[in-house]
Amino acid sequence: MPVIGYPVRSSLPTRDEVRRFMRDYPGPVRDTGVINVLLDNVEFSDADIDASLVYAVDLYNAMTPLTNIGMDQLPRVVTLYGAVSHLMLSEGMRQLRNQATVQDGNVQPIGIDDKQQLYQQWANWMRDQFMSFARQIKNQRNMELAWGGLSSGYLNTSRNHHA
Repeated sequence: MPVIGYPVRSSLPTRDEVRRFMRDYPGPVRDTGVINVLLDNVEFSDADIDASLVYAVDLYNAMTPLTNIGMDQLPRVVTLYGAVSHLMLSEGMRQLRNQATVQDGNVQPIGIDDKQQLYQQWANWMRDQFMSFARQIKNQRNMELAWGGLSSGYLNTSRNHHA
């Protein structure tokens, strides 16, 4: 019986999948039993998530060797890591811009939006994951394109070749 293969197209992670990965829900996190006590609303807007998905694919295409693949051709996990890295970096910049630490008397200083370093660490970790996967994919695709594309000058000189 012949094996029939159908092309598989990756699709972008959905906004909800990005939110679920990041646990970006106010109050109870869906289907988990954990609660985001300090989150009154989602941290990232739909527009932020959409932009981060586009950014992840653009970053992949900008890596050497340069490519021009569509948004649905990159593996979902790579796109997810790139998008989350972008979101964390963006929020870290907002945190840095709005950081204000106050102290009153002998009370430990209280910071508002003082998690910039933590966001930066997560952004870097996610970016490293993205870059590692992306580099492996780029190398693999580059090798696949070279396979069968090189020839020898002796191609037409065999004794079985009849010109």
